[in-house]
Amino acid sequence: MGHFVVGFILVPLLIVVGAVFLLARLFSGAFSRSEPEAKVDETRMVQEIYTKLSRMEDRVDVLETLLYEAGGKGKEGSDETL
Repeated sequence: MGHFVVGFILVPLLIVVGAVFLLARLFSGAFSRSEPEAKVDETRMVQEIYTKLSRMEDRVDVLETLLYEAGGKGKEGSDETL
């Protein structure tokens, strides 16, 4: 059970930290090149990564809920398993 709690705290935290890191690099100019098209492509790439990380965080939340509910059923003495 302890591994699940660490995973449910650690995974969303890593997603948020990763997104913040990418956005910070974008705004600091670390991705900058002399070509404007390259900046547009990099911005689009970072936005896609942020969107996908947000969707992954939502999926982790759903899995956390499912596991929490399954754990509650198991504690009630039910013989059902997922």
